[in-house]
Amino acid sequence: MATSRTRTIATMGWVSVVANTILFGLKFWVGATVGSVAIVADAWHTFSDSLSSIVAIAGARTARRPADESHPFGHGRAELISAVLIGALLGSVAFNIIIEALTHLRGSEPVQYGTLALVVTSVSVVVKELLAQGSFLVARRTKSPAMRADGWHHRSDAITSVLVIIGIVIGSRFWWLDSALGIVVALFLVREAVKVIGEAARPLLGEKPTAGMLARIRDLADRVDPCMQDLHHVHVHRYGDHVELTCHVRVPGDVTVRSAHQSVTELESLLRAELGVEPTVHIESRE
Repeated sequence: MATSRTRTIATMGWVSVVANTILFGLKFWVGATVGSVAIVADAWHTFSDSLSSIVAIAGARTARRPADESHPFGHGRAELISAVLIGALLGSVAFNIIIEALTHLRGSEPVQYGTLALVVTSVSVVVKELLAQGSFLVARRTKSPAMRADGWHHRSDAITSVLVIIGIVIGSRFWWLDSALGIVVALFLVREAVKVIGEAARPLLGEKPTAGMLARIRDLADRVDPCMQDLHHVHVHRYGDHVELTCHVRVPGDVTVRSAHQSVTELESLLRAELGVEPTVHIESRE
């Protein structure tokens, strides 16, 4: 299953790499030819998509590696780290675009885009939205945070290309519009970078279990033995598809060690089967 998952992510990733590299070449050539900061910035944004796709592929391949002595819980968090790197790429691109746009605002000549710029940018919008939909579909099927981040990267590029099209249509009337659009593109990228990094960082930093999960754990404990009360100190640690769950339960002080161990073993089996986690339950005595 892991092999199939990795292959699916890799296929979508390489499709993105090829498509984005072609789009980058076209947009960079057109932007450099007409002297447009917005189109060149959009081209570099597209190229960063290629880099993010490569990061997503590498993250998926690393995540499938089994646990070893140095990584006893596996390598599943590699995908989360990949998503953080993608967010950092977005932020870096945004910073460079702002610097370039502010530099060009010192001038006062409008950009003469031409029909070719309109055609190339319009094609980019369509292709990027198709790539976004493909990435989101793969993310839903594989539960890959890096692929979901990659999808948002494609979507952001499609939207910024729409802004560039607006600039192409009316830019000749306003000399400052091309640089202004470049800054707008950069601010949009900053927003996406914060979102992507935030979504990936929360599981890395650790999250408390949801109320629904806590209710199910307590229900399973009660099903095994009503004496197992006061379930507390519940921690969930996610490593990609591998999830570790630890918790404490209190049992009456007169319960034998053997009986308590049997109950805990049964509870751990139920948690493993019902919640798909690898549980460790600690027993405490209730006086």
